[in-house]
Amino acid sequence: MKMEEPTSEALDSAIPISELAAGKSVLVRGPAMSGKYDLLLRLLGSLADCSIFVSTSRQNRGARDDFAAYGDPDCFGVVDCASRVQGQDDGGGELVRYASSPKNLTEVGVKFTDLVDQFQDDGVEHVAVGLYSLSELLMYSDTEQVYQFLRVLLAESGGMGWPTVAVIDDDAAGEQAVNTLTQPFDAVITTRRDDDGRSFQYHEPGGEPDEWVAF
Repeated sequence: MKMEEPTSEALDSAIPISELAAGKSVLVRGPAMSGKYDLLLRLLGSLADCSIFVSTSRQNRGARDDFAAYGDPDCFGVVDCASRVQGQDDGGGELVRYASSPKNLTEVGVKFTDLVDQFQDDGVEHVAVGLYSLSELLMYSDTEQVYQFLRVLLAESGGMGWPTVAVIDDDAAGEQAVNTLTQPFDAVITTRRDDDGRSFQYHEPGGEPDEWVAF
């Protein structure tokens, strides 16, 4: 049976969407199959009318189809790090940039900046940025390299007042890496899945974690 997705109203009541939309960053962390990807897409659709999605494992077409349930796929830019690894490249239009693989963080960053420039040339002033996922990047680069890449990306998006949402899988990354990569973010959303279903908890550094919210 398909799990019920969080409504926009539920997100607004449990997560300070308006504060995040003003340029803050949030990391979505949790174990596998706990709804991190769905929550990321839902947040991107709630935070801005347009999005840039840095995808380490999902190809452009699939990511765009996934996002169509949450926002406008015609204003959804993708840095696709997966297609060329699999020997594919379907063009995809002006809002797609292809990186050779998730291994080359410098190239991924250059493609991201190029897509930022494209949105600005098109006159789009406010964009939500998504990154899926940091745990995939850790398969090819060490924690310090991913941390530095993340700091640069967050500085670029935050400098424009654009919110950023990234995802990391706790089990794949390990607790030490997760703790390190949490540091640059303004807030953390932790997801879990148990016998009662999926839920998430919002937490800002220096404050007490909020209550768990079912979704």
